[in-house]
Amino acid sequence: MDLSKFIYRAAAIIAGIGWVVSILATIVNGETVFHFLQFISGHSFEYHPMLDYWMKMAGLAFAFVGLGFLYCGIKWKEGLKYGLYFGLFQILSCIGVLLSLARMDIDSMIYLADVAFFLGTGIPMTIAWYRLQQKPDKASSSI
Repeated sequence: MDLSKFIYRAAAIIAGIGWVVSILATIVNGETVFHFLQFISGHSFEYHPMLDYWMKMAGLAFAFVGLGFLYCGIKWKEGLKYGLYFGLFQILSCIGVLLSLARMDIDSMIYLADVAFFLGTGIPMTIAWYRLQQKPDKASSSI
């Protein structure tokens, strides 16, 4: 098995699962989601229906991003044409998180997990995508 193909698929599937899990914010009761956010942030904040609405919308949008990653990883031959976009999306998402952290006073360590997730899937996926582009005959073989 080609290592680049394995890394590309694994990074895409891991990223897909990481994004798709956000659907829980849409499905689960809003107050439960807020309790979870309070737990992981270490801060208390008040539940508000409008924030609940936006949380559900963001969860749904994130889940669709995850479906794109899963497509790239599972149907990798067809999804390879989107691989660079999705790999760079992870890297740019990391930059967005870091810029947000620089502007906000948030002491939660959850952002380190986000940075590790974005870079740990985006960089390998992008590099593997590039290597697969260098070997088009190998990219078309199946795993």
